Amino acid sequence: MTEKRDPFDGEYIGNIFGPKITLYGAILILLFTGIIVYRHWKLDVPFGMEEEIPIMQEVFPVDSVEVQPNEE
Repeated sequence: MTEKRDPFDGEYIGNIFGPKITLYGAILILLFTGIIVYRHWKLDVPFGMEEEIPIMQEVFPVDSVEVQPNEE
């Protein structure tokens, strides 16, 4: 009788998705990488942010209600 083994005993049991889906995923990654490189090369679209984003400073509106000092 064959001994039943635990699949979580530390041995590598293989890719759970199989080679077909792994190949489709690799092709999809290469396709998107090709599109990104083509756009960068042909349209001069930068890969990332080339310029720094200006720091937004909060502008507080002037309060139209003035607090009068308490005169006693």
